[in-house]
Amino acid sequence: MPKREVGTVPLLVRTPLGLAFVRPVNVPYRAAVRAARRFLRLRDFLHYGSQLIPERVESETWSLAWAYIREVDDVIDSSDSQTAKLVLREEWEKVRIAMEEDGLRPPFKMLRDSWLTYLFSNLANYYGEGERERVYKAIRELYWSALIDAARRGKILDVKEMTKLLRYKAVAFFRLYFALSRFDMEGYEDRVAELLGMALGMLDDFLDALYDIKTGYVNLTLEELRTFSLGRGKCSLAPLKGSAPRCLAILRLLMRAREIAKQLRNPLAKRTVLRLTEAFAAPILEGRFVPGATYFFKGGRLLLKLLPDDEMMAYEVGHRMIKTLLSVPQLAPTLVKVWAKITEE
Repeated sequence: MPKREVGTVPLLVRTPLGLAFVRPVNVPYRAAVRAARRFLRLRDFLHYGSQLIPERVESETWSLAWAYIREVDDVIDSSDSQTAKLVLREEWEKVRIAMEEDGLRPPFKMLRDSWLTYLFSNLANYYGEGERERVYKAIRELYWSALIDAARRGKILDVKEMTKLLRYKAVAFFRLYFALSRFDMEGYEDRVAELLGMALGMLDDFLDALYDIKTGYVNLTLEELRTFSLGRGKCSLAPLKGSAPRCLAILRLLMRAREIAKQLRNPLAKRTVLRLTEAFAAPILEGRFVPGATYFFKGGRLLLKLLPDDEMMAYEVGHRMIKTLLSVPQLAPTLVKVWAKITEE
């Protein structure tokens, strides 16, 4: 395995296949972690903030995993179907080798190869056998979801097919996050991952519908396309049940996750789930549920501005600050009451 030492990432170039080194190099551990965190910081707070919550080792491990997954997704989204399939096959072979040998052998050609290597090195050094099996299962599900995504480009799925895809993709994402972060979910991690994952997948698919169509993906279901057009798909509270069943389904999933969160004894796990449900429900409850809109974490941009540039220092500062931010609700109390009323069964 490569030595863990302080260092910086050598010169990188952006290529259609991702961030590549000018020449193959051995990347030190701390440099790889810094690069992963910087990669996430340049996206948005929800990408970056997720690694501020866990403890140090868990944060570093999640950063490596999340940056790797995110870059592979970016490459696939910007490639044609044939190239996407080739990239996925190559990446899966790397994952298989990393699983068997606790990482890849340097020097590395792509920056994400260092992320993958140190991810599996951390799994071998700091996680138990049961924890590793949960992580491997989630990674396999994410891989299969990516294969399905690449194969379905230009196709319209029905509700059953789309639900199956979301279970592989969005649900596996939260399973991986909970496993690597080691949140004390008191046995509810799979159930909460399913509720949050399904809700976020349905939310993302609708809000990103216009962008996805441009890249060849149709993420509205066949049933939805038959019943309403994008022009009539705006969701507001008044016509909620009649015009946008997707809105109601998302709100119900998130409300069930909240009900579980309220039972958790661990304050950090409880607040994390509660704040995520609020951030994901906000576009609907605040009347912003239209293609092209976004969801965000209120206070996240300010926190990013307050963090130092050095990613190791930024984690230490952000890890302390995020606990305060998670204590602040993302929705007004009146909207939470409306939400509860809407989702009464």
